[in-house]
Amino acid sequence: MENLTEEKCLFEIKSGMYSEPLVTKGTAKTEGTRLVYTWTEKHNEQEKETNFILTLIKDESKAIVVRNGDVTSRMVFETGKKTTSTMNTAFGPIEVVIDTDFINFPGGLIDGAEISYTLDPDSGEPIRNMFSIKRLLHSEKI
Repeated sequence: MENLTEEKCLFEIKSGMYSEPLVTKGTAKTEGTRLVYTWTEKHNEQEKETNFILTLIKDESKAIVVRNGDVTSRMVFETGKKTTSTMNTAFGPIEVVIDTDFINFPGGLIDGAEISYTLDPDSGEPIRNMFSIKRLLHSEKI
C-alpha cells in the first residue's frame, strides 16, 4: 500500500517574477517518496486564477510544475540539467529552456522548497529567478 497523506495548509510563495510574497491556501500531499503541493494564485483583478501543481522528486533531484491559467505550462526542473518547455500564452506558445542551478527539498528546518533557475525564452533574453514555497500553517480548518 502506498504512503498517502494530504494536509490543507497555507503557503507563502516568493518569486522574482512578483514584487511581494503571496500567501495562499493549498494542499500538501505525500505520494510515496514524492511530495505534491497544489495552490491557486491571483495577483490582481485583471488576472484570472491560476492553478499550480508542484511535484518534488528528491531522489531524482527533480521538480515538475504544472500551471493552468492565463499561462499554461508543464515545466521540469532538474538540478544541473537543461530542460525544454512550452508556455502557452495569449500571445501564442513560447519555447523556453530551463537551466536549474539547484533545488532545496523539504527536510530538516525547511518545510517547503526553493528552486533557483534561469529561463531562456526563444527571444534569447535569459531570466534568472529564485522560486520558493513555504508551508505556514497546518490545519484542517483552512
